[in-house]
Parts: sequence; structure tokens; C-alpha cells
Amino acid sequence: MKNSFSINKVLKNRSFRYGSNSLILIAVVCAIAVLLNVLVGFTQVKWDLTPNKLYSIGDTTKEILKGIDKEVTIYGLFDDAKIGASSGVNEFVQLLEHYEKYPNITVKYVDPDKNPGVLKEIDPEGILTDISKNAFIVKSGTKLKGLSSYDLYSTQYDEQTFKVYTTGSIAEQSFTGAVKYVTAEFTPTIYFTTGHDEKDIDSNFSTLKGQLVNNNYDVKPINLITEAEVPEDATVVVVASPKKDLTVSEKDKIKGYLKNGGKAIFMFDYLELDPQFPQFENVLMEYNLSLNYDKVKENDQNRHLPQNPYVVLMDVKGGQVISDDYNMLLANSRSVNVLKNVKEYITVTPLAKTSNQAIGERVDKTKGDDIAGPLDVAVAVEHKGWQEISKVVVMGNSTFLEDSSKDSFGPYFNNGLIFFLESVNWMQDKKDEVTITPKAYQQQYIEITQQQANYMGILIVIILPLLILFAGLFVYLRRRHL
Repeated sequence: MKNSFSINKVLKNRSFRYGSNSLILIAVVCAIAVLLNVLVGFTQVKWDLTPNKLYSIGDTTKEILKGIDKEVTIYGLFDDAKIGASSGVNEFVQLLEHYEKYPNITVKYVDPDKNPGVLKEIDPEGILTDISKNAFIVKSGTKLKGLSSYDLYSTQYDEQTFKVYTTGSIAEQSFTGAVKYVTAEFTPTIYFTTGHDEKDIDSNFSTLKGQLVNNNYDVKPINLITEAEVPEDATVVVVASPKKDLTVSEKDKIKGYLKNGGKAIFMFDYLELDPQFPQFENVLMEYNLSLNYDKVKENDQNRHLPQNPYVVLMDVKGGQVISDDYNMLLANSRSVNVLKNVKEYITVTPLAKTSNQAIGERVDKTKGDDIAGPLDVAVAVEHKGWQEISKVVVMGNSTFLEDSSKDSFGPYFNNGLIFFLESVNWMQDKKDEVTITPKAYQQQYIEITQQQANYMGILIVIILPLLILFAGLFVYLRRRHL
């Protein structure tokens, strides 16, 4: 009886009851935490909290993957069991988890060290000669596309330190482009001309080339002096900033190509030495265009960089050519002249204009007065006067696409890439094609004023410790009376 009385006394004790309630509450919270952890692990729910959604795919990729009707396998050439949070490929592994959610996409990880013959199995013809461990291979049927780390990161060369820094991710571009490439029945070819001191596609426009390749284009150089004609597989011919004119033979080859439904992009920069281009002019005249030998100067202060009226902020608009309005920065441009002799089978669409206050400063002052604005710096022309429709885009600038403009032009550089790709898409009547832009690495900062910093210091150093102290005293005094 005495033991029973003692137990009842303990159970009725207020301290015991409060302590038991606390233990039960702690147990319930722990149980909920464990349950949530199990559920999250079971459902494999993950949140991408990075500013540019580095571990997620965008709507464009989702639409492309939904339309894939062929079996595609993405091989990662490394042991996924050894991938940790600090691993260089962890970012891509998490990104590919979104790809394998689609029924025709399979992701496999194979370690060439453990399986020496696996590369031969994937690539029996030995097509990918420069792919090794820690790379990716995308395959559908017999078509393959290899992706090394250089294809998955955007980089920047620092001329002061002579080092290359990683600035962002182009993994989604590369993986989605590779999927498009291996599943496409046809890969269009874009030729960049050489032989006139043009800018080089590999050394000057490597970012543009990567964008084209990732959008399922083959990119090749061509010297029309040594070719009998423009190749039949040419989807678009690009002339990027020539410093010398065409020969008569080259002019005839280009005109023959265009009259058979050819497509071309001409980019002419302002040139201080002012070489004349009569053969190029002869080609452009077929499209009611000619070149101005000038340097565009924008006198509207809201339309150029501070203290530099030759770096002009252009509004890009283009009806059927450009899908949306945006801005581009064009430095040291020349203008394009639209001729007055209107022809019903020729449609000229201005794409980028200066303000009314701009002028075209003639390079050779003996050729006449400066040209009054507004000035056309980019135009698109559709020619329906031949058996097949021909299209050209003519620009007075190419520097906006150069790799060297990537850092100085920032987001306007990406707009320039979009402009070029949309021009190419328009030439092929591909209005639904959308560009996947690179994702830059960003540091997230909280910007606060000095006054806010002082308030936060008082809150953390004085107020919060006092609140904790008062809460402790309150609990202590309450428990003394239990």
C-alpha cells in the first residue's frame, strides 16, 4: 500500500506532469522530423534554390524532351557512387535527374576504369576520338555527341592573371542540344566564308559557334575561291566582317546560290581604312540595299553609353523575323542604305535603327556630307522574284557577337546571340525555335545600410540576449512555485 501511495504521489506531482509533457512534446517533434525525412527521401523531392536554377531545366528544354520520339541514352563516364557534394560533376548529375524523368531519356553512369571496353561498346566506330573519363556521351541509334567539361561551362580569360575562370553553366544548352542533334533526321550546315580577312569562327566567335552547334547546326569554314560553287548542303552562308572585296568569280557564285533560294547573313563593320566593296554592293543591290561607308554616331544621350556616342543602344524589332523586342549594344557600326526603287517582290524589314538625332559620319569626307538619321544598322530582306524564295540579313556590325564582347556587353551579348539565331531560324521558317541561354554563376548578397547594420547589431548583441535572460528567469521563477 505504501509503494502504491508513493507512485500515486509522484504521478500527481506537478513537476512530474510538466516534465512528462515536455518529453512527450520532444518525442512528437522528433517523430514528425523523422517522418518528413523519410517521405522526402521516398519521393526524392529536391528544391533548386540557386539564383539561376542551375540544377533545373527550363520550359524550352521540357518542350523539346516531350517531343522526343526516339530512345536517347546519356552516358556519364565516371563512377556515380563516388560523386560527392564537392564533386565537379555533381551539378550535372542533379541536372540530368530532370532529363531522365522523360520516358525516352535514359541516364547511365559507367566507369571506364572498371569497364575498359565500355567506350568501344558505346562508340564502336571510334567517332569520338577526344572523349575520355569524366565526360558525357549522348547517343540515339548510331548518332553520338560527346560533351567534355569545356562544353558544359562558360569561361572567361583574365588577361592580367593569364588564367581561365569559370563564369557559368551551359550544361542545359549542351545536353539539350546534344539530344536534338542525335535525334534529328537532318543537321543544317552554316558556312562562314574565309579569304577576305574575315573574323574567324573559332577564335573570334567561339561562343556563337557553340550556340549554333547546341541548336543542331554544323558550322564549317568555306573559301569560295577554291570551291566550284556554294555547296548544296549550305543552309546559310555567313560573311563576317570582310576587309577585302569579293572577286568577280566569288560574286557570281554567291549570286547563283542566292538565286536558287539561298540564305545569307552579311556583317560589315566600320573600317578606318575605308576599303570599297563594289562586288559585295552588286550582290546587295539585288535586295534593294547598299552599304554606307560611315561610322554611326548616336547623339541621343539616352541611346548610347555615357561619354561614348559610338556605342549605341539599339531597339531590336522585326515583325516576322524577331520574336520579341529587346536591346543590343553595337559599337563602331556602319549603316545600311535601303534603296528607294520599291519592288513588289522584295520585302525589306528594318531590324535595328538609330534615333533621328544620329548621324553617319563619312569615313572619307570628300564623298559628301554626313548622313542624317535615323539610320538602319540591321535589315532583313525577303526576295520572291526568283523560282525559290531567298532571304538575307545585312548588318553594319559584327563586334556584338565577338567573344571579347562577352564581358563588356553583359546581358546585351546574350541578346546578340539570340538575334543571330532568330535570324537563322527566320531564314528556315522556324518560328518556334527558342534559344536556351547560359546560366551565370551568381553570388547572393543582402545589401543593408549602415543604419540597418547598427539596428541589427543592437538586436543581436543586446536585445536577443536580454530576451533569452528574461525568459530563463521567468521559467525559473515559475518552476520554483511548482
